[in-house]
Amino acid sequence: ILAVLKIIEFERMFCFCFQRPILGNYVKKLFLGSQNIENFKKKSYSRAKITNYSKSNKIFMKNEIEKEEIVWEIDFFSRPVIDENGKKLWELIVVDQKGDFEHIETVPNNLVNSKELKKRINFLLEKSSKKPKVIKFFRSQMFNMINIALSDLDLIVRPSRRTFSLYSKISEREEKVYPEMKGYRPFMRESDFNTSLKKVPQKMPDALRGEKYIFASLSSSELSSMTSGDISFSGFCPLPTNFDKNQQIPGIVIYSERARSLSGWLDGIELCNVFCDLENKNLILECGLDIQFLFAKFSETKNSKNSNFEPKFFEKNKKISQGMHFVAVQSYSKQNEIAGIWTLKSQGF
Repeated sequence: ILAVLKIIEFERMFCFCFQRPILGNYVKKLFLGSQNIENFKKKSYSRAKITNYSKSNKIFMKNEIEKEEIVWEIDFFSRPVIDENGKKLWELIVVDQKGDFEHIETVPNNLVNSKELKKRINFLLEKSSKKPKVIKFFRSQMFNMINIALSDLDLIVRPSRRTFSLYSKISEREEKVYPEMKGYRPFMRESDFNTSLKKVPQKMPDALRGEKYIFASLSSSELSSMTSGDISFSGFCPLPTNFDKNQQIPGIVIYSERARSLSGWLDGIELCNVFCDLENKNLILECGLDIQFLFAKFSETKNSKNSNFEPKFFEKNKKISQGMHFVAVQSYSKQNEIAGIWTLKSQGF
């Protein structure tokens, strides 16, 4: 194994070759041969038709139907600008995931309430030719206001940090728009929307566990080819502007005998970030508004000198790729079917 490791281009980090156990499934680590690596890189994927699912697996039907639905991402919050009355500037920003729709308006301080927000969202829905089925928001501070404002609307309101188009729009305005406005206060701007808080992660539910995982990487062009493939569950966030298509994007591949079921559950938890807590040797999955799951420990290797090697390179390559990374779920079948894949973006890069 060591001889093989020496010839692998670590900087490129296609795959770090060790299949590692996931918490609750401690098994002997195996070497991932080149044949499996190439299977993972293949651009053709097969999928069985969905039939005869029980009520407990209803998530399959729901997610596959909703995959092509229009999703709006909204933010109703103050900005780093003070008006002539010494009050904070408030804005309503609405974008869709694909960048086809954008609405930005200033809201007076005395109209910052759920009634006014509902009125403005209703106006947008009425004039929009393509109405959303889902509205997402990422601020826990605004949970009550947004929940009350949108509770009577015929759509799904989903708290989620998987609002990458919205993050991008806010960052763009903080870089180019707000600094040009009178009353701009740079110390009030947000440096990071999604800072990973130091807290004890929750035990990962059984439904989200695979059997093994590996650290891997793919180029953005390889990931793009998967978007047109027939993969059961997927979610892709926009790449940063001028992103090199040959840039290697790091990620993790989860192996499971129930790959489709696991992918369905992962698709439903609003997965938004994966990071390695190098200090505590934990691999963490982040989802929802503020949930952290302890996915795995990466300190089981007998050689302590190499115990942090793969996680360190994962974080290093994530920084190089401007926070972009991915999670994929692969079956143990002969076809090595990719049942699910999601691209994610850590904030603050």
